[in-house]
Amino acid sequence: MNRGAILSCTVILLALIGSVAAAEPVAHRAIVITNDYEFTAENGVCSGEGTIDDPYIIEGWRIDAGFDDYGIRIHGTTRAFIIRNVEISGAAKAGIYLSYVKNGTIENCTLVANWVGVSLSFSSLIRISDCAFEQNVDGIHLYFARDNQILGNTFSRNDTSIWLDASNENEIIDNLIADSHMGAYLNLGSEGNRFVDNAFVDNLHNAHCDAPNLWDDGTVGNYWSDFEGIDADGDGIWDSPYQIRSEGDRDNRPLMTHPRVPTPPPPTCDN
Repeated sequence: MNRGAILSCTVILLALIGSVAAAEPVAHRAIVITNDYEFTAENGVCSGEGTIDDPYIIEGWRIDAGFDDYGIRIHGTTRAFIIRNVEISGAAKAGIYLSYVKNGTIENCTLVANWVGVSLSFSSLIRISDCAFEQNVDGIHLYFARDNQILGNTFSRNDTSIWLDASNENEIIDNLIADSHMGAYLNLGSEGNRFVDNAFVDNLHNAHCDAPNLWDDGTVGNYWSDFEGIDADGDGIWDSPYQIRSEGDRDNRPLMTHPRVPTPPPPTCDN
């Protein structure tokens, strides 16, 4: 092999090693941002200009918040931002706490063993997607928050996976909500929230609400592991509704199966 080929292979190998290393989260102190001017490199911002087209990016951090109330706290800002590929554990109040903010995204984050994984307070137009919430007291808790999206997340072994207080018109779609004391708890008049295509699996209580909410879109509803009925027309929807743990609300289109729920293997016969 000639010298040029060796140099080319070396460059490619170093680039590959660098990309693998970059994928590993890096330890970072707790992040606190309380105005638009604190979106800085010292506060974990890696890139971006804070616009809708070019939001600030906070990514690639591992935050052990064992001595802090919050892993990441953002309050009273107007700029657009994305928090992604961040691991947070041990926060006494919330792993990620957003208050009085708009136009934020939290994606591909892991929140483990915090008091609350993600908390939104008086915030709107926030999307939380493809995150993992495990062994928190509350996975996600919304206070007076509206017009937010909770999409495609995995909740496992939380006390309450999703808790809404006085929060309206939020979308909760395609989440796996499993092995929790309470799957979804809607309190203080939370109404008009839409739950569609979620899988509620092996929770002690799947859902409770004290005001009207939407549990299907007229075509599909949600999967409930504690429910079986009859599917006479073979459309994959149980023919009878699933009653939510409150008076009035029900899922009229409960799903027989859900892609997030593994199909158990067929029984084997011992010879």
